[in-house]
This record gives sequence, C-alpha cells and structure tokens, in this order.
Amino acid sequence: MSLSEKSSERKLQISAPGENAWLAAIAVCFVVLHILAITILVSATRSDAGAVPEPPGLLSGD
Repeated sequence: MSLSEKSSERKLQISAPGENAWLAAIAVCFVVLHILAITILVSATRSDAGAVPEPPGLLSGD
C-alpha cells in the first residue's frame, strides 16, 4: 500500500460517532432557533402593520 492510499484512508475516518451525534444535535438546535426567531420577527411585523395609529391628541407625554 502506497503512502497516498494510507492518507486517503485516514481522511475517510472523519470523527467518532459520539462527536457526530453532538454536531447533529447542535445543528438541529441551530435550525430550530432560527425558525423560531423568523416566526417571531414575521409575527411582530404583521402586528405592527395592522396596528391602529394613536390619535395625535393622546400623547403619553402630556
């Protein structure tokens, strides 16, 4: 077996199965948090668009 064949075999062993499970869990959490953040932002934008503006005479600073 040549040196290049040995190095290519080493590249196939990326990481341990336990490490892959952690990376998968982190990736799933990352995606879920982003979906949640997008949902919150979209709902906040929709509620602002439909809000009735306050009349100019009723300012809270008066």
